[in-house]
Amino acid sequence: METTKKKSYRKSNLLLIITGSIIELCFLVFTVFQKSERNIVLYMIVFGVSFLFYLIAQAIYKNNPEENSKYQWLNKLSRLTGLSPGVLIILLFAILFRITLIPTVPSTSDDVYRYIWEGKILLNGHNPFEVAPDDESLNYLHTKKYPGLVTYPHMTTIYPATAQAVFVLGYLISGESDKGLKLIYLIAEIITLIFIVKILRLRNQYENQVILYAWLPLPIMEFFVNSHVDAVGITFLMIFIYFILANKYLYSVIPFVLSFLTKLYPAMLFPLLIKQIGWKKSLNFGMLFALLAIVLMYPFIPAERSVNASLFTYLQNWSFNGSVYSLLSGILKNGYLAREICLILFLIGVIIVSVKFKDFLKGAYTIWILFVVFAATLYPWYLTWISAVNPFFGFYSVLSLFFTSNFTNLTPLGTVWREYWFVYLIEYVPFYFFLAIELMFLSKKFNKN
Repeated sequence: METTKKKSYRKSNLLLIITGSIIELCFLVFTVFQKSERNIVLYMIVFGVSFLFYLIAQAIYKNNPEENSKYQWLNKLSRLTGLSPGVLIILLFAILFRITLIPTVPSTSDDVYRYIWEGKILLNGHNPFEVAPDDESLNYLHTKKYPGLVTYPHMTTIYPATAQAVFVLGYLISGESDKGLKLIYLIAEIITLIFIVKILRLRNQYENQVILYAWLPLPIMEFFVNSHVDAVGITFLMIFIYFILANKYLYSVIPFVLSFLTKLYPAMLFPLLIKQIGWKKSLNFGMLFALLAIVLMYPFIPAERSVNASLFTYLQNWSFNGSVYSLLSGILKNGYLAREICLILFLIGVIIVSVKFKDFLKGAYTIWILFVVFAATLYPWYLTWISAVNPFFGFYSVLSLFFTSNFTNLTPLGTVWREYWFVYLIEYVPFYFFLAIELMFLSKKFNKN
């Protein structure tokens, strides 16, 4: 019996290595054959093929807790790190995938050009919350590429203090290249993977489930092809979640602030936090959070305009790929009203979850699903936040959206910016179908208990 078990583990490890090698080959092909920026067709193909093998890998391995490997070096490394051979294989390939894509250039998003520009002007003493890229005072910083590649050059930044610090550090490392940012993201992603494993251990779940994030093409390609700064915010989010689950609330404040000041999404979790730690501790948490956020943002506050001016413009006017929002907007013929209804429904959902849920992580996951449902704007990289929480639950509905969000890249592929009705069907019919089944299953399970 024991011999059969060992053979099964070794077979699983071998299959994992083979599948990981095929995914690595996909990313190598992209790196070698991506001849220009905006090579969207190749991006979509590589994303789709690598996702297929990602599904195969997780089917083989996510619930198979192996004990040994036929590779002695792997067993030694396993004993040294305290990680099983399978988890080590997963993590080593995950790091390799990300390193492979570092030489690539952006394909489906132009956001990184603003990151680089803002890092540059900050280093030269200019506040990106005060001066837009097309401001004449910045003419002396112009180069052949910048700020020409920056979209919406008339708008000041929407990125808070942590993100700005990342932009500066990235520019210090590699100048007008995104390689410095990607090196920062690589470190951030390694830390994220470590904390996902730590949380899985804390919850007595199989550590192998880290594969649900580690090999997922969505964050890999969005962070290491398109260079989205969300990678850093997610790292601090996972550290925050770990400390909350470990009942170390004071330790959780700093990563929460740093995650919030990368992108503002973690603010959604604050009502849930009140339920988790109680009103008294929440008051202390909130005061410390506010103090740190104000201190970190204070140097960026412009003299003659609101620090959130461009952010409010973005929130009020931008929309892309929202499911409920797009449906309501089409029916009501009024985007502003649809946006307000979605916001109200989302806030009601957050309050209900915060009151009903005892498990903080389940509550956080549910709030992120509510965000997916009611968001007016849902670019693929917005989904990377929920993808980091997905290893603990693995909803098929959410997993389906990670794959089908790739079809939204048909919009930037066209000569005219437009959304396609069939893309909505491809994305949201499977998502809501699986979500309904999952909710029914959970409801029955809850009623039995």
